[in-house]
Amino acid sequence: MVLYQSHVSLAHLIGRTKMKYLKELKLLQETVPSLFKLTELQQKEVSYKERNEIVTSSDLFIETELIKVIKNSFPNDHFHSEEFNKFTDLQDRTWIIDPIDGTSNYVHHLDLFVNQIAFYDKGEVVLSYIYVPRASKVFHAIKGEGAYLNGKRIYTANSNHPNMLMSLVGISHKTEKDKSLFYDMLDFAYQNSIKIRMLGTLGYEMTAVAEGSFIVLYTDVTNFWDIAPGLLLVREAGGIVLNQEGRAYVMGDHHMFCFCDEQIKDKIIKIL
Repeated sequence: MVLYQSHVSLAHLIGRTKMKYLKELKLLQETVPSLFKLTELQQKEVSYKERNEIVTSSDLFIETELIKVIKNSFPNDHFHSEEFNKFTDLQDRTWIIDPIDGTSNYVHHLDLFVNQIAFYDKGEVVLSYIYVPRASKVFHAIKGEGAYLNGKRIYTANSNHPNMLMSLVGISHKTEKDKSLFYDMLDFAYQNSIKIRMLGTLGYEMTAVAEGSFIVLYTDVTNFWDIAPGLLLVREAGGIVLNQEGRAYVMGDHHMFCFCDEQIKDKIIKIL
């Protein structure tokens, strides 16, 4: 039983253009919000993974059930997901799944978290779907067809604005990575009167770039399930995504910058 009706009309999309991957998009629209609503009816259990990372019964339930639904429609497809398929390789027709991005926020009753999925085919991410349960927001993008929020086309911001926001993701993660670029970005923000926001969920923050809230985002997070859904969404919204060397970002690069436009990109590239 479908518990949720998507804001996006598939009939409208089909009538507008002959887009690929509409069947895959429809499956996500009909399944993901319904699965999340089912988790709301269950007792939430919390456990811990390596480095004290939180995982909940909701994460496990959503990922398990979503994979079952996908296999029913696409039995030969592949999976790369945070909980049960994190060591698989990407190949044609691979679903990249992060059942809850921002699990710590979710556990601590902070409503900044998303369910996010990307679809990888023919060597690239071709479909993104990000659901923000507490805000009833559904983001999606299909390669070459633009980025959408609840069925309405969205675009990145213009950085020529007196009140601007920047997102930094990963500065507090305790790893062996060099954190110097975070400090460079903090200094740049201070020198240019840009306000910093750290929301604790890369998927949510990349939707904010695509929607026009943030003019720039920097992260050293590299997990495909964290990166892939927002990567296509930002690019389809008109954003520029580069690595630390100023080249087009490729999943697996150690640093990622999302810029809303050429103007802010040129300013920041100078300090890298």
